[in-house]
Amino acid sequence: MSPLTFNIIRQSTQLSAARRGTVAMTQAPAAPSTITSDMDKDLSGTAVATKRVIETPGCFMYTVKGSVPHLTPDTLRLQRYGGVNVSIEQIMQDHQPSGFDKWPFTLSKYLHLQDFILMCDIRDSSRYTKVPYNSNRYVSMLTQQGVRQLTLEDYFKVVRAYEPDIVAAFADTISDLDQTETGKLIGTETGSKRVKKSVDRSLKWLDQILRERQGYDALAEERAMEEAKKKLRKEKMEGQSQAGDGYGTVNQIVQETKHLTLDSLGIEGKKTGTPWTGVSVFAHVVGAQMEQERIRSAQETAKRSDVDGFIIDTLALPGSRDDVLKLLKASIDQLPTEKPRIVYGMQAPEDVLRAIALGADLFDTSYPLQLTEDGKASLYSFGAPSAATPNENGSSGTNATVKRWINLWDDEHADKFVPLLEGCDCYACKGGRHTRAYINHLLKAHEMLATVLLMSHNMHQYSKFFSNVRQSIQDGTFEQLSTTFVETFGAEPERTGEIHAAQAAVEAALSKRNRLDGNVSNDGGAAGIAAKLAVEEERKQKKDQMKEARRARKKEEGMKRMVNKKEMRMEKKMREEQQLEDQQEQGQGLVQQGQDIPEEKSEKS
Repeated sequence: MSPLTFNIIRQSTQLSAARRGTVAMTQAPAAPSTITSDMDKDLSGTAVATKRVIETPGCFMYTVKGSVPHLTPDTLRLQRYGGVNVSIEQIMQDHQPSGFDKWPFTLSKYLHLQDFILMCDIRDSSRYTKVPYNSNRYVSMLTQQGVRQLTLEDYFKVVRAYEPDIVAAFADTISDLDQTETGKLIGTETGSKRVKKSVDRSLKWLDQILRERQGYDALAEERAMEEAKKKLRKEKMEGQSQAGDGYGTVNQIVQETKHLTLDSLGIEGKKTGTPWTGVSVFAHVVGAQMEQERIRSAQETAKRSDVDGFIIDTLALPGSRDDVLKLLKASIDQLPTEKPRIVYGMQAPEDVLRAIALGADLFDTSYPLQLTEDGKASLYSFGAPSAATPNENGSSGTNATVKRWINLWDDEHADKFVPLLEGCDCYACKGGRHTRAYINHLLKAHEMLATVLLMSHNMHQYSKFFSNVRQSIQDGTFEQLSTTFVETFGAEPERTGEIHAAQAAVEAALSKRNRLDGNVSNDGGAAGIAAKLAVEEERKQKKDQMKEARRARKKEEGMKRMVNKKEMRMEKKMREEQQLEDQQEQGQGLVQQGQDIPEEKSEKS
């Protein structure tokens, strides 16, 4: 029985498939006698007995290397989120999983997040990154040390060591997207055979993972299957070879081996391991941009009753937003309503609303992080905007030109001693303790407190947005308020990757100072984009210099070897010539002796 429970509290009474519910993890209360360390307590010292509950529609908090960016532990627990999402490719070290025999605790205790519902996925849930294709044996992931291949055997070790509350199954996710020099994504027409293979491969991996969770050694059975196939092929080939027509029946042999199953071979699975009693499995719905394959993937995945939830990744889908939503709808329509659906790639509020209307339940918090990284503070609200919300002209009002955020890098905020948003009760705004002018100063001074305050505010506003969405579903006004939101705040501008001029100036000054000090940090949040470029340029120059020195050294060594070989050849030639001369002199001496003997005899006679 899965420890995860999903309850639907309210289904939309209108045309959309929006629904309100809760995701909870069944966990036995912690007895006082079992509390042996601070890791079993929260920050206030209270024993942690149960996990938090995630209200849906809602979010898992997005993390980088297991930490929610810019939030300290105290501000993190002030947020109204019940779960965190950790990617394995960011958190797993080089020595793992071989070093898991020394892993003394679960991942939630390691990250001090035991009061949250912890979900683990293999890849980053906030952005699409192109990596080499997967194979039948492994999934490619982008770690801090470069591309690495994670096998199913290593995946099982990771799950047993980390013991997350929710784990995403192996999936052969492919995409038509290629990264260009400008940062935009373009399509390249992935073949239908490749897409079909990705669906079949993902389903096979899912079956193995579900069997492993039950305590069976899924890999042992697969190895037995491979041995049986090899044996059958060998017998067939030997028999046909004796008959003289072996080559012509290769296709027939391949077709026969495809239909082999564990039952047909008489192999029975045996429970050899410990079941994952506390881990829920969420399955990826794949199929790339092909609607029929996405439908097939969703239908076949839904047939696995042991699956606890579903993940639909739209990050790798090409085309317009309408095309992506069409493929999302094709996937969601085939999934059972009694299980939660997580959607990646729907980040801006208006995209989230459209996905919720299709039946999506869970998202991530990468959108507040994007605003924070850009130095922006959220002003949007679901429903009627506040009278204190400034419009594009700088005045207050409730019209179609209301701003959805403000950029604190702008000089206009340098003398505005007002909160980020009037009436907001987040950690940054509550009580008027931090003003726009102060945060503007912190940004230009490159103080980390600036991003702490902005992230706290943006996360709070995103959480409030979802809270109002849930209430609108309860009240039956979701569709009307969604339309009002789009009319009021418009669409999120496309991110171009460019940074504010003031931010660029600060980053350039920091880069110059760090180069002079000889203490350039490689941390992306410390030196910024300009410093990173400077560091990379220095590394490139050093690398080129090392290459040139190595090339010159090899060239010099090669020249020495050539000279030595030439001298050795000359010495050898001289020795041979000397030996030849010696032999010739010896031969002439013998001839001379032979001519002198007859003359002596003639004189005696």
